[in-house]
Formats: sequence, C-alpha cells, structure tokens
Amino acid sequence: MSDRLSRPAAGEGRLKIAFLGDPSSIHMRRWVNYFAGRGHQVTLLMPGDLPVDPGLAPSVAVVRFTRFSARGRFPPASFLRARRSLRRALAQVRPDILNAHYLTTNGWHAWISGFHPYVLTLWGSDVFLTPGDARDFGAYGRLSVRAADMVMVNSEALRQGALRLGAAPDRTEMVQWGVDLTRFRPGPDPAELRARLGFQGRRVVLSPRGLAPIYRQNVVVEALATLPADVALLITARSPVPQDLEAIRGKIDELGLADRVVIETEISDAEMPDLYRLADVVVSIPVSDSTSAAILESLASGLQVVAGDLPSVREWLFDLDPALLVPVDDPASTAAALARALDRDPEERARLGRRARVVVEDRADEAKCLARVEALYLRLAGRTGAPAAP
Repeated sequence: MSDRLSRPAAGEGRLKIAFLGDPSSIHMRRWVNYFAGRGHQVTLLMPGDLPVDPGLAPSVAVVRFTRFSARGRFPPASFLRARRSLRRALAQVRPDILNAHYLTTNGWHAWISGFHPYVLTLWGSDVFLTPGDARDFGAYGRLSVRAADMVMVNSEALRQGALRLGAAPDRTEMVQWGVDLTRFRPGPDPAELRARLGFQGRRVVLSPRGLAPIYRQNVVVEALATLPADVALLITARSPVPQDLEAIRGKIDELGLADRVVIETEISDAEMPDLYRLADVVVSIPVSDSTSAAILESLASGLQVVAGDLPSVREWLFDLDPALLVPVDDPASTAAALARALDRDPEERARLGRRARVVVEDRADEAKCLARVEALYLRLAGRTGAPAAP
C-alpha cells in the first residue's frame, strides 16, 4: 500500500466519511449522527479497547484498529503496528474524507495512517494544553497539524494556536459546531425536575462542565460557600472519574455544603434543555477553553453566564456581559459575579437573555454550522454536486 492512500469515486453529493473520535462524547455523537442522517456513509474508527456508548445512529459503522502509544519502551514498534492496523481499516472503509476530532491522539492517528485528504477538527485543550505536556506530544501535534488537508477551529484564539503549531493559513477554516436552537431555548420552569432535585424555593447555579480538574468545580464550590443560603448548585457530571467525584464531594463536605449541592451523574442529553431552564445562572470557569458548547447552550436558553476570562470565551461574552467574566482560579471574583447575576432585576435579566439568544442565532445555529462543514467536505473531496438529501 502506498504512503498516500487513495480514495474511491462515489456518487455526487454523498460521501464516505470516516471519523476518528471519542464516541463517549455527546458532541462527537451529534456530529457523527448529523452526517449519517444526511445520507452519507459514516464509519467511526476506534481503538480496539474503547467501548461504544449508546447513542450512535444505527447506520454508523464501527471499525476497530490498534492504537498508537506515544509512551513506552518501543514507540517505533507501536507506530508501525498502528500504521498497519489503520491502513487495513481504511482499506476496508475506503472513505472520501477522514476527519479526526481532537489533536491527541486522533489527529496523530490520522497522520500516522498516511491517508489523504484528512481533516483535523481541533477542540481547545488539545492545542492550548496538551502539546506542552511533553516534548513528544508537541512533536506529534505539529506533524499532524502541518500534514492536514484542512484544519477546523471554532475560535480565533484556537486558530492562532493552530497556526503556531504549523497549520497552513489557507487550509484553516473557522467552523462553529453550533447549538440546536429548537431544543435549547427559553421555556417554562420544569417544576417536576425542580422538585426531584430538591430546588423548590431556591435560586440555582448550574455548572455543566464535568468534574475533571480542568473545569475547576472546586472553585465553584468555594464560591458557593460565600453566597446566601437560598442559592443551590447543580453540577452535571456524566461518567465521572471516581477520584474526581470523591475529591469534589470531599470539598463539599469540608465546607458544609452537602445540603446545597447536587451532583447529577445520570443526566441524559434529552434532559439538558430543562436543566438550563431550571437555572438562574450558569457558571463555566475551566483553565482552558475554546468555544464551549455549554456556553452556547446557555446563551441559546437566554441565561446569564459567569465564565473564566479566557481569549476564546471573550469572543462570545465580552460584548454581551463583560462584568461576568472572572479570573481563573479566583473563588472571590467568581462569587461576586454570581451574586451580581443572581441579584439583577428581572427586566435586566430578560433583556440580556434576548441579546444572548440573538448572538447564538446569528453565529451558532447548529443546522447552518454543520451544513457548512458538509460543504467543506464536498469541496475537499472534489465534488461539485449538491449535498446529500436528508
């Protein structure tokens, strides 16, 4: 097999798309399912030891391969095993486009495979944090970015990060993943859900970013400790790592907040719109971020967002509500911003909510955003036909 795998011809408007990505991520599943629903032939390439969570469209095929391990006694041997395995998988699938989501390790695998054209969709921390973790990580990242036929980014800060790694400016595209505006929108208070969670008569802060240390839920809990007793915190954490869950519960117990914090680990995607409608304010203060789906969903729901003052976040929130941007790892500033948001009069909150909704409608309508991705795929595959009919 040649170093540059060829792609087959196929009917105009319909593509064979292979994805390298984590199927446990709801964002990855939405992306894969969208293109399957559009009539494209979609395959998810996965390491042999990675489980497939429910939620993939029935038409999505799963093909396994042997992953590359950047750490170990014999990385060259791991590289060769992964390359042979990936090439066998790609020869079986024969895609028109290979799209790797997240620079590490999926972007590495796209580069290792030798397949072209491949698209690299960057997420944020894969550029802002991971390449600096180890010298090898940075080297693999630069090779993957530089060889990509197209690099997709969702913020100007992420674009600049990609360019620093060596992405070609003329092959780098600004692509928002978007938010489903038919689901995430203002609506009535979900009284039954409020009662189930024990939030009757309480103002609710929603922290929807998970429990991994990067999301700084410990800082959110410390901020809550200084807020009035009628303010409760809801943390959503799907499939949490046990030690992360134990650490945040320890912080809650240490501060005597067990009666004011609910951690939900069994939240379905279908329930998320009602969780936003339950909230008075959303908080999102990770140490690294690009365009956050949680922030977009919050804005689409007409909510105020207290967020970490990061470059990518400022692209969305600075013009809307700069007073709610806070320094990273600053419980006092986070508490002050939450108090400011909670104490605003209803008319001001409604006005800000309407402005937030308009921003998302203009810039992050999921249907329009993913239709643009489809058009970019077709262009890269050399197709002149119309997109596939749904």
